[in-house]
Amino acid sequence: MIQIGCNYIVSQDGKNSYDNLYSYLAKNNYIDILKFPGKLCNYSEFNNCLNLAKKLNIKIDLHGLPHMEPRTHSKRMLKNIEWDKLPDNLMVLNNKKRISTHIGAEKNENINESLDILNENVRYLKNKFYEKYSEEIKFGGENQSGGYKLPLNEVSPKTISDIWNTLDFGVFDISHAKLAAIDLKISYEDYLKSLFNKGKVKILHISGNVDKTGKFEDKVDKHLMMDKTEIKDIINTIKEFKNLDLIISEFAFNSKYSFDKELILEMCTLNKIVKTFDETESIKTYDYLSTNLDDNLSNLNYIKLI
Repeated sequence: MIQIGCNYIVSQDGKNSYDNLYSYLAKNNYIDILKFPGKLCNYSEFNNCLNLAKKLNIKIDLHGLPHMEPRTHSKRMLKNIEWDKLPDNLMVLNNKKRISTHIGAEKNENINESLDILNENVRYLKNKFYEKYSEEIKFGGENQSGGYKLPLNEVSPKTISDIWNTLDFGVFDISHAKLAAIDLKISYEDYLKSLFNKGKVKILHISGNVDKTGKFEDKVDKHLMMDKTEIKDIINTIKEFKNLDLIISEFAFNSKYSFDKELILEMCTLNKIVKTFDETESIKTYDYLSTNLDDNLSNLNYIKLI
């Protein structure tokens, strides 16, 4: 069974403004998991994410830790983590006892010559978790995004596939791969075909990268809600990875509607995708909610969500 999750987001002032939305989605079985986005949140927000997950009787997907540098091959990856601040119940609430971050090296360093740094980071991380929790943690890596003038070998399917094989599991991000394919001057379909060790991939990240409003024109990896033109690729990508157990929406920025409406629209459409693998039916759900769901969700309890 594939579980479904979404980013845990706080508002720009640091308040937990969306907790009621996450509660609604969890209580109505639209999400099973909250994804903690690591470096982007502080320890207070980390604790709130865990407390909310406990209250809702769901788990968290640990995509890094507060102040953790999101680069597997960086000597700074674990340098700023305050291990004594990690909550005692972290592993109890940690979905499948695992943690992941981006596959990447420091600027001006060759990722293929930094394997010793990766190995030391994994060893140190696992030791620290075992010391604190007396439990093993699995470590996984996510394909790096194109569009940031990274060395081509850092975003190539071969590099990503080779590193997946050395780790406990892999994470695949569709938007990252599409941007990498542009850098590599190949199609997204060819990028997918060039990957191997696909059986190691357990987690899929989706997010919209089509901005029809112009608000995010200069943002490379946009993290919007999915556009309906992206649904076909999402379905085809899920079929490529036979051992997926979790799909995470990394929606983080609203563009056309309110954040509240776009999060509901995103998660309902993703549920339809996973339940049916039917592009036409998924687009119907997307269009229906786009047209009928009020921006302030005032009619949320009166319309059919999926």
